[in-house]
Amino acid sequence: MIVRLDFGGEVARSRSIRVARAAASGVAIVAELNTRLPFQDNSADEIFLDYALAHTDDFIGIMEELWRISKPNTIIHARLPHGSSTWSVSRDPRHSQAFTLETFNYFDPRFNDSQCTSHAMFRLEHARLYLTGARGTARGLALVRGVFGGIIEGLVNQDRGMQYRSERWFAPLVGGFEEFYVVLSAVKETSFG
Repeated sequence: MIVRLDFGGEVARSRSIRVARAAASGVAIVAELNTRLPFQDNSADEIFLDYALAHTDDFIGIMEELWRISKPNTIIHARLPHGSSTWSVSRDPRHSQAFTLETFNYFDPRFNDSQCTSHAMFRLEHARLYLTGARGTARGLALVRGVFGGIIEGLVNQDRGMQYRSERWFAPLVGGFEEFYVVLSAVKETSFG
């Protein structure tokens, strides 16, 4: 049986176990995204976080807990406010820190160094930077969501190297990227013995 956990609840996902901090329609398990999740080790096949990770106080602790409940190669989806946009990071007071693609290199065994104190390991499999994030109304955003936005996003999302260069040097020229989407995979031994 495939276990898919949905902590975000931003989109109705079929065949997912909805986890939320309060009981509501469609919520199967009441629990907060924190360092004591009510799941066994190596139990999740896929995890959807949407914006939930942006609203946590102990980012490293939660990443370690997600790693604990993940099977080898578990896929984790997250959408986060990008640290290059002060407006995006500050528009929601629940945002606990600024995130970039580089944030996740801390957990990637290909990039981390002696400064990494976490035992959790994730590989950054896919990422996409967005000029504008999700909002209720698109008024005033036609230029950045239209042709201009499509050209810029197509250019910066060509490959990982272009994304990193864009985060560092191009983002200030366009006012920053408002959000980004990442797909991580849990790096673990395949045996549980």
